[in-house]
Amino acid sequence: MKKILSLIMLTLVITGFSSCLKDDSIIGPDAPGAIKNVVEFQNINYISSGTSSTYPLYVESFNVAPTGSATLRVNYAGVNAAPEDIAVKVVQDPSAIEKYNTENSTHYIAMPTSLYTLTTLDLVIPKGQRTAEITINVKPDQFDFALAYALAFKIVSATNSTISSNFGTVIISLGAKNAYDGIYQYTTSANTSLQPNKNVEVELITQSSTAVGLSPGLLATYSNVVTYTVDPTTLAVTVTCPSLGVQTPQDVRSKYDPTTKTFTVFWKQGNGNRTFEETLVYKRGR
Repeated sequence: MKKILSLIMLTLVITGFSSCLKDDSIIGPDAPGAIKNVVEFQNINYISSGTSSTYPLYVESFNVAPTGSATLRVNYAGVNAAPEDIAVKVVQDPSAIEKYNTENSTHYIAMPTSLYTLTTLDLVIPKGQRTAEITINVKPDQFDFALAYALAFKIVSATNSTISSNFGTVIISLGAKNAYDGIYQYTTSANTSLQPNKNVEVELITQSSTAVGLSPGLLATYSNVVTYTVDPTTLAVTVTCPSLGVQTPQDVRSKYDPTTKTFTVFWKQGNGNRTFEETLVYKRGR
């Protein structure tokens, strides 16, 4: 009797393994009915938009110069490369920018055509390959720092392929970096309120031709917005912090040293309750 039960159990185990293997075989790109020929935009860099955004947004920043360029690639996704030449038609879609602004309370505008040129939007992914690309050539020295430029692109057709529902439309924010933009080593003095002797990497992000915003926020710790503005003639630094206010007149010791690319900043909260003494030393581009 024990032998019969053991045989039954062994049969059930083998059958179970067989079922699992069959179940596994229906998962993945080689499964019956699986979509193998998805065409989509490839990630340019990190996705800057939140997960609730209909369209992904990428940020491309350029040094202030007569020319700059970014590359947008269309990708044939899947295990195998393209089995044949795949013609892909891309169009610009300004309505996607409007929708993004509505969803994210942003204020991007479609970049004027005078500030950029594109290579062809009629692409071909060659047989045996995976990508085709669009080059966006821009004129950063003509950007208006007060405006947030963006371009939106949409795949409208791809021969014998399915267009991705998530990455069939993308938005690219295109901005210029001023002379102070970059990644800095940020330190505070022992006299600094709340975060004395802080020592971390931070970003200074272009806000205008002479101003940069501290990221992440006040004392590289809090979300309070802090902006440093450099007088290009005197190199004096003026601080703004709308949530705390800044005591005036501001400390005349606050300076920017263009030789060492260093900010030395002294300021107090508007009511004088808190003291901030900060040093930011440039490390590399952002």
